[in-house]
Amino acid sequence: MRSTDNLTLGFQSFGDPQKQTVAIVHGWATDSHFLLPFVEIFKDYHVMLIDMPGYGMSEHLKQFSISIRQQANLILNTIPKHTILVSWSLGTLAASVACYNDLDKKVDKFISICGTPRFPCDPNWPGFDYRYVLKSLQLFDEGRNTRSLKLFFKMQTQSHTLTKEQNDFLMDSYEKMGEVDTLVLRNGLMKMAYSDKREPFFGIKVPCLHVFGGKDRLVKAELAPLMINPPYHICSVLENSAHMPFLSEPETLKKIIDLFIKNSN
Repeated sequence: MRSTDNLTLGFQSFGDPQKQTVAIVHGWATDSHFLLPFVEIFKDYHVMLIDMPGYGMSEHLKQFSISIRQQANLILNTIPKHTILVSWSLGTLAASVACYNDLDKKVDKFISICGTPRFPCDPNWPGFDYRYVLKSLQLFDEGRNTRSLKLFFKMQTQSHTLTKEQNDFLMDSYEKMGEVDTLVLRNGLMKMAYSDKREPFFGIKVPCLHVFGGKDRLVKAELAPLMINPPYHICSVLENSAHMPFLSEPETLKKIIDLFIKNSN
């Protein structure tokens, strides 16, 4: 028996439960509040905005924030059959492993938004220097989380790809999220620095769409040619977006996703 058996993640639910489910998982230092723009993008579906371990309604499951495998199990425990699974940013690590380990075939399609199976660079893989992530670990010690996270989101709102209303949405979501346990934040940064899930990622056998922002400095659009892998993996780049195309180009993102869902089997 696995430690995650009979456990499920918390989530916000929108739309008609009788329609096909779109389940969305968030990235590092965010919770389901940050995913609310997806409700409009997927307005014709039943939408589940999932809180990952240690965040929001899954705060009580923070002990699982260290393990991608356990997070993947929790995702599969939470979603119904025939789900379109969507991941943003760091959530892509656990979501892709969930798709790969999906023995019950719950996931019909997988969409990653500004995500990657490996965040650091290597000679054949665009990314960032993992040492920068390790340096940032020093910012998240007991007593400094709130200040460091607020500074992090203040930096996000300086992007020229977002309007004042979208910047306000980010800061409002940050306030609603509340304080996040130090261990959860540090576990996320460690996964960002060291995890390599390319093998399960490219082993997924359902239709996959991977969307990148042309101005994204964290998950670079140069990854797109490396992640195209027919017949299952296709990619798209939104040139006017950074790390949050669901905020900067929601209508274009919706058109790309609708076309993918319509044309993939």
